[in-house]
Amino acid sequence: MPHARGRRRQASVASESSRFVFSACSIPCERHPEHNEDSFISDASTGLAAVFDGVGGSAAGEIAARIAARCTHQGWKTVMRRLQQHYPSGLLLDQQGDHHQELGRYLREVLEEADELIRTEGAQLAGTDDLATTVALGVFCPLSNAPGALLLYAHVGDSRIYLLRPGEPLRRLTTDDGLLGKLVENKVLKDSDALRIDQAMRFEDLSDLELNYFRWRGGITQALGGPLAPTIHVDQTTIAPGDRVLFCTDGIHDNLTDEEIAALLKAGPRSSVARLLVERSLQRSREERHMTIRAKPDDITAVVVTCRF
Repeated sequence: MPHARGRRRQASVASESSRFVFSACSIPCERHPEHNEDSFISDASTGLAAVFDGVGGSAAGEIAARIAARCTHQGWKTVMRRLQQHYPSGLLLDQQGDHHQELGRYLREVLEEADELIRTEGAQLAGTDDLATTVALGVFCPLSNAPGALLLYAHVGDSRIYLLRPGEPLRRLTTDDGLLGKLVENKVLKDSDALRIDQAMRFEDLSDLELNYFRWRGGITQALGGPLAPTIHVDQTTIAPGDRVLFCTDGIHDNLTDEEIAALLKAGPRSSVARLLVERSLQRSREERHMTIRAKPDDITAVVVTCRF
């Protein structure tokens, strides 16, 4: 179900199906504990996981994220009902199934509807059209002829999706719609330099110019509900037993390096690994600037899906 928590200090849930364990946790920024501008979906029954990070000011950001979560969840349930009319097995797919592309199109349509609802209902509720939200979303579709699953995923903005496979390095599935990405696209930076800047821990790791890039790396170039219709990035990958997939807002990846995220994903229990990521990010956000440049008070949200062996 979709969640947006402001009055509660922490929202933490766990659910599971025969093939997956879903772990989710979200907390508001300590600077505004009365409301959370993040929302999330963690629904093992439909295989849907998502995080949303509202932008545009406290009330407006919270409204945008909440509307997007509700619309996305309801929209995907509608898609599933439609699929069950045509495919008796629902989302039980063949690895080379011919309706993978169709599912990707449905995913894009669901987010386009959320984008439109933020611009209409959201603007009316917030009393402003200055509201938007990022999204990182995935649907886990069990395979009929293999023990794993097909992950169809989509994102807009700088909320991220990571894949950790046993024995392999952490893999980032998404590329941020942000400053560093634009600098790479415009050949101002190489991919390797953008990654080094993004993962920096201390002032001395960066030049003065790179430090400015680091400070502005959270500036996003598009979002759901933004001034222009977004380009929704849609892709897919195969998930194997033992894999873990993390969906997170920038409260996680701004505070923690990829190396730290990987270590927590490896060590955390299936049902509480999201909470561990959130708590460690909160600890980092409280650290003094002389200790690390990564410390950033923020709303913090993680959803982790573990594919069972």
